[in-house]
Amino acid sequence: MRNLPPALVAEIRHVFQCCSGQCAASRRPRFSTLQPRLKSIQPRKDDSIPIQVVHSQLQAQKTNQARPSIPPAPHTPEGKELIPQEEQAKSLDTGRKVEVPFKVIPKAEVAPNLTLSPKERLHIEQLTRRLPPRPEPKVYKRRLRIYTAGNGRIYMLTLLRFTTIAALGFVTVIVAPAHWVNGSSLWTVAGIWLAGLVPFIFVNWTLRPMVTEIFLRLPPSAQTSPKVAMAYAKSLPADATLDLRFMRSFTITDMVSLKIANTKPIKSLFRPVSFEWVGPLVERGGLLRPNPTQFYVRPESAGGRAARDVIPGIWSKVYERLTGIESNVVSKWRR
Repeated sequence: MRNLPPALVAEIRHVFQCCSGQCAASRRPRFSTLQPRLKSIQPRKDDSIPIQVVHSQLQAQKTNQARPSIPPAPHTPEGKELIPQEEQAKSLDTGRKVEVPFKVIPKAEVAPNLTLSPKERLHIEQLTRRLPPRPEPKVYKRRLRIYTAGNGRIYMLTLLRFTTIAALGFVTVIVAPAHWVNGSSLWTVAGIWLAGLVPFIFVNWTLRPMVTEIFLRLPPSAQTSPKVAMAYAKSLPADATLDLRFMRSFTITDMVSLKIANTKPIKSLFRPVSFEWVGPLVERGGLLRPNPTQFYVRPESAGGRAARDVIPGIWSKVYERLTGIESNVVSKWRR
């Protein structure tokens, strides 16, 4: 624009002014039948102005009253400037629900001006707060050791069982095959093998009722203190449970649980037996590993190192309940 001649610049400006005037004159505004807008038009001296221009001027006056006045552009005659049209809402509310993010929703205040008494506040706090987990009660003992056969007797039982097992293994692996290889008859080999099997069966059958240790199982109500446990042990109910430890045929220890009410006294001429278990058959073990049903216990619990963990004063009463015979300790004390 700087290098153009002034005459050409003036002519271009004149052309733009004429175009703007024609555009404003040919513009068709939107009329409404609700508000008559032409009644407030005052007649002017110049009747040659078209009605579209008059309407646009009235609309510009209303817009200027609502907005701050903007001075007209330079070199532009009054009434011929371009008037922007106001934006009108053309969308309709269809009732569609719009999801609002959770972060936008403010926190609800439930009765902020409500005053509660201390009793009501304490009641609400007890209903709404989370109580801390209760500490587990201290357990004195879950079971009491009330009987032991003694370390010497336990070692002797183990040695006898181990000796018979070793003898049976030696005869089965070495002696019987050697006689078979040397041409001995089948009856001779079978007799030699039976000679090693009979001691194993006899020792196992004889020592099967032997009980090495007995534990008294305490209910949860009697596990809190030694005083409560001793009070329960001295007055045993019929459903008191005993854990009896015994030894299987291959010197492996095992345990069986029974109730005092499911026992009865018994005696045998061939092996030592003190009482018999008459409980349900379901609790007597499986087919390959049957649990013993007859047991032998001594009237007195052994002393020495094995008696360090044994609670005194309980076994005499339990022995009397199991066998129906008064213990020697009680009889001596009464004398």
